[in-house]
Amino acid sequence: MIRLIATDLDDTLLNAKSDINPRVMDALRAAMAAGCGVVLSSGRMLEAMVPLAERIGVNAPMLLFNGAMAWDHRTGETIFADRIPFETALGIARLCEGMGYYIQAYPGKNYYCNKITEYTRRYAAAIHVEPVAVGMPVSEWMEAHPSDMQKLLLIDTPEGATRAQAALREAFPHGAGFLKSKAYFVEIAPEGVDKGKSLLRLAAHLGLTRDEVMAFGDGQNDVPMIAAAGTGVCMANGCPEARAAADIIAPSNLEDGVAAVIERYLSEGEL
Repeated sequence: MIRLIATDLDDTLLNAKSDINPRVMDALRAAMAAGCGVVLSSGRMLEAMVPLAERIGVNAPMLLFNGAMAWDHRTGETIFADRIPFETALGIARLCEGMGYYIQAYPGKNYYCNKITEYTRRYAAAIHVEPVAVGMPVSEWMEAHPSDMQKLLLIDTPEGATRAQAALREAFPHGAGFLKSKAYFVEIAPEGVDKGKSLLRLAAHLGLTRDEVMAFGDGQNDVPMIAAAGTGVCMANGCPEARAAADIIAPSNLEDGVAAVIERYLSEGEL
């Protein structure tokens, strides 16, 4: 019996306009009415997730920053939080800038960039939260405001992001992890943190076992979550690694795939 559903947002739960379709909204609410918990799990920051959580009326804590934080928007409780140590984050930012890559920093509240670029505009339009442009390299801003980081995000072309990911993994074998959430996003998280470990950690906090958890995703950063859940679901538009980790391939996010699977499990009395 599925008692907890965790779902990624972009290219999984949300449509091409970064919004939620009515059928998907209805399915989530039907699952909650049947007694199932719903967890939003994303690389997104708090300010970008709370409005959606409130619209849906989710009834369980959310996982933010690729699992680096579990937070309950209903009570304001931080259940757990992991961060990238300042010196590691600073070194990563310097290396990215030295290679000519665009990078954003997430100290916990707001997100920071050097200047507004086309990358920034597209990202802000998707998450509906504007950045803070600091007018200097992000690494210099970090030096002036030393803090451990919830995450860093590198944005480039798909080819550039692939090269950057390989270079970062070689330069920083410890201290941080590097996974793609989209072809052009390299999500930089605390070492040892991923959506899968965090989902199981949250499930245990809620008194649930792995077999009682279903997870939906599409990207490389969703692979650990899909694999960790008792029932892992990849969208038809998912990357090859996510498809290989899944028990079920759902219709794409543009075809309301999350709703299709939830509706089936509800009809079979398995949720």
